Amino acid sequence: MAYDFGSQTLGIANPFKKEGLFRAVGGGLVLALAIYAVAGVPDLFAENKVRGYTLLGVAFVLIVSGIKHCAVGILQLMRFFVGRTVPTSLAYNHSVSEQDAAQAEKKSLLYSKESLHAMLMGRRNTTFEEPRGWLARLVHSVLPKLTFLPFPLRHLSQEIIAMAVTFLVALLAFAIVYFLVSNGLAGEVAKVLVMPLLSILLLVYLIANWGSTAKGIHNEGNSQLAKASSLSLGVIIGLAIVVPLGAGVFLDELVGRDIDKVQAWANTFPLFSAWANLALLLVCVIAVMALIMPLLYKRMGQVTPKTEVSEFRANMQESVHPNEIFINIENIVLANRRYREVPNRIYADFDPRLKEQAEGKGSFEGELLIETQPTLTDGVTLPEKKKMALTAVAQVAVVAAAILFYVGGLQLAEVLDLVIRQGVNTDAQINTAITMGNNLIWLIFAWLTVRGAANVMNKASHMFWGEMTFSSLLMFMKTEGTYTESRVSTGMAIHDSTRSENVVVRSSITPWIITSRINTSIFATSGMNNLESPRFIMGMNKNDTELGEIVTEIKAFLRGRETIASITNEADLANAGTIHQVNQQTRSHNDTPQSKITLEQEEDAAGFLRNNADKEDENKS
Repeated sequence: MAYDFGSQTLGIANPFKKEGLFRAVGGGLVLALAIYAVAGVPDLFAENKVRGYTLLGVAFVLIVSGIKHCAVGILQLMRFFVGRTVPTSLAYNHSVSEQDAAQAEKKSLLYSKESLHAMLMGRRNTTFEEPRGWLARLVHSVLPKLTFLPFPLRHLSQEIIAMAVTFLVALLAFAIVYFLVSNGLAGEVAKVLVMPLLSILLLVYLIANWGSTAKGIHNEGNSQLAKASSLSLGVIIGLAIVVPLGAGVFLDELVGRDIDKVQAWANTFPLFSAWANLALLLVCVIAVMALIMPLLYKRMGQVTPKTEVSEFRANMQESVHPNEIFINIENIVLANRRYREVPNRIYADFDPRLKEQAEGKGSFEGELLIETQPTLTDGVTLPEKKKMALTAVAQVAVVAAAILFYVGGLQLAEVLDLVIRQGVNTDAQINTAITMGNNLIWLIFAWLTVRGAANVMNKASHMFWGEMTFSSLLMFMKTEGTYTESRVSTGMAIHDSTRSENVVVRSSITPWIITSRINTSIFATSGMNNLESPRFIMGMNKNDTELGEIVTEIKAFLRGRETIASITNEADLANAGTIHQVNQQTRSHNDTPQSKITLEQEEDAAGFLRNNADKEDENKS
């Protein structure tokens, strides 16, 4: 959407300045670590090229990551460009003057004019959709008010709680596997090989799920409620029982005779243990939930899921043309309710339809669905300290992930140097290589875990900082009725110098007006499309006073209509007076009794003139 500048601003300030400051500092620390890594590359090249090239690659990744993270923070500190056409409309805006903005925001519209009409008529809010999936229903049953939050926050809570549930179920599955293997139900070989292998698979699964949780949290294009089912959880428990037994039978058949050699090999060389990584993942999950869930609870406590409207229905008999009713309502009554003279958003234009049924008689109908310019409110006030704590811990996690990546790069350089330059020939070298490999695997999984936690917290904090609430008037008006035409003439006497003929339209009007003061929520972002995400209707409130003012203005217009045309210009009024004086002089020119005619003669003359006028009209027709 273009930056539509106007001297009358909408009063929307940049909500991301504090978050941007934290991110810029975090990115700067990562960049400082990258510079430190680059500074040591020349010495390593002189000593060991394998380590030098490895560290150079690590430094390159850190530089890119640090610059990107720092740039995002600086972008959030920059000016927040807000034009006069924000925020996004609820449905397609048919206002003629706003077609450029209407086309630009077309993909971000959450409602249609039909759904808005149904919400007002049915006193319901289609924003609050039913949760999809077994796990989503469980989450919404435990947290009932979660249903009344915008989609991005519902997605956030579903993803976080789903990750916690998945972690617990995975540990339960691992406990089942441990019970089966330790009691010999899966065979003797499984005691030696299966547990380390399954612990690695469990860790890989949980970290992959952790990464998908971070990807599922966003506020761009959230126009549908995501599904959260429990199919994968059931599969995990089933596999926890079937896989160890099947693997045990297979291993017993394959290497059952060499069980002593396998056990001796396992005792000689250290096998990777995933318990440390699982413990780190558990700490990260607990930390993320401890920082995010209180903010979600606070946000749920501020929901206002009302679906109330104000309504006016009546029948009025007025001398006014039907088109003038529609023109007055749209161009005067509703234009008076603009905020800082921003054009109203027209979701259904009047487009009045007049149906002429007979000469001078007919019916009319028209509908209007309109929203005034949304005004920024303080509807959502989350504790700023908690938001800052979430953002700060997220940046700590970013820096910690960078440090783990750097240390992992150093460990990778050691492993490559051992394998490429020194070789792995003896048992001692093999033991050393396996130990170093285990350390490298631990560092990789730890880096993925902390990075996933940082991504989750960064996206959640951006969502909490970026939510804005607006208030606006949503009005639906349906007008139906019939009309008849009649003629009213004045100044028809023979001595009248001026004459006025008027076609009077008598209308029987039946308006049905439904209004509501709606609360809407939108999630801002940084950059060009800062307020172009979908806008959610969070509450519909009665506004009887506002509706009463609208009805009063409409009635005042109808009562103040002039049926008979008259002279309002002073010059024309003076000219008419002059003509009247001339006529008076003409009639009094011959004031002798013989020249005066009687009243009966005047009436006969007037009738003669009227009859001649009617005959002339018939001849012309």
